[in-house]
Amino acid sequence: MVFYAMTVNYLDRSVFSLLVPFFENELRLSPTDLALLNVAFSLSYGLTMAFVGRAIDRVGIKRGLGACFMIWNVASIAHCFVGGLGSFAFVRGLLGIGESGMYPSAVKTATEWFPQRERATANGIFNAGANMGAFLAPILGVAIATTFGWRVCFVITGVIGLLWFPFWKWLYASPAESPRVSEAELAHIHSDPQEPVATLSFAQLFAIRPIYGLAVAKALSDAPWWFYLTWMPKFLTDQFKVSPAFMAVAIPVIYVIADVGSVLGGWASSRLIAQGMEVGRARKITMFGAALAVTPVMLVGWLVDVPNVVGIPSVLVAVAITAIAAGAHQGWSANLFTLISDTVPKHGIALAVGTINGFSMIGVSAFQFIVGRVVQNTGSYVIPFVLAGTLYLIALFFLQLMVPKVERSEGKRTANLGVVGLGVAALLAALFYL
Repeated sequence: MVFYAMTVNYLDRSVFSLLVPFFENELRLSPTDLALLNVAFSLSYGLTMAFVGRAIDRVGIKRGLGACFMIWNVASIAHCFVGGLGSFAFVRGLLGIGESGMYPSAVKTATEWFPQRERATANGIFNAGANMGAFLAPILGVAIATTFGWRVCFVITGVIGLLWFPFWKWLYASPAESPRVSEAELAHIHSDPQEPVATLSFAQLFAIRPIYGLAVAKALSDAPWWFYLTWMPKFLTDQFKVSPAFMAVAIPVIYVIADVGSVLGGWASSRLIAQGMEVGRARKITMFGAALAVTPVMLVGWLVDVPNVVGIPSVLVAVAITAIAAGAHQGWSANLFTLISDTVPKHGIALAVGTINGFSMIGVSAFQFIVGRVVQNTGSYVIPFVLAGTLYLIALFFLQLMVPKVERSEGKRTANLGVVGLGVAALLAALFYL
């Protein structure tokens, strides 16, 4: 059920970028306008996530994710009524608020249902739902928009999501409450050392040193992923002049490979741990391999000026390199999410995931502004792709600097929230300066 919810989550958010060629002229939207719409989503998504994570820790996964699911699918349907930049920005923001509950709920679900040694694989599987949604979006989106129009497409994808809600309400239960879990299975789930049941406060969260390293790493590495997610259809249509039919085939290829990378990344670190490697080392070695696999994407922006590469059309090479980078990102992401559950007390997982994702959206939003301005002023995507290929290694450097040893914090110390608030305000001020 979490996999399905994640699929719908990415279907609803991904269809926007695929429909840009259908509505940008009708609504007279420039590249900087499109960047602003992406930021309306990412900032509302990220800033809300910091608080929705704590709410989910308190009310539970079933109620928390269910409420968020309803909000984002209603917002998805509301896209059909937009008439310009302002109304579009509003519904994108509302969609971001609703979707903010997905990742904190998913990571908390993996933490509740799996012991530590299996958690990366579980995270990889649910994270694969993101790629499935991104895979389905071009197939459904282009077909529906071509036949019925782009407004109808938003309605249909929203309705598809609403079908999930009754099944979630009737079928989901925690391991302890589920009649389908045996005593042996429950003992396996709880085989890790038990922690006291409590609520982690923001002051306690920000006193955990790894939070800062994880937040920086996620901000730097999420920026390229969201660049692929939000700009790749426009890049292909603007630079390579591809048809909607080609895009409907090319984009799914990228996310099929991303799906494989998500599961493979989780499996790789779990395999290393099973062979006796220390948890933190296994996660970081896997992430280093993923960071290296991303680097060829730096070349994609230059392929526009090259008719072919060793006889292969350059557009196909661009799609293939981006697909590898997307797969590497998802393998990276599965381990980064698992590092959160490795370092934060169980009772603060959703709060930590929400807060870290909130900070990451500041990085994502900054990158969106950069892409919008670069594309509008130069008509080229070279700089964004070069940045996308380098940010993972920089992220891993900061992660190792801030989290040299992976171990779970007790969460007993407290930080000065006034100082933290000033830091957040400074980051937001810098973002709006862009």
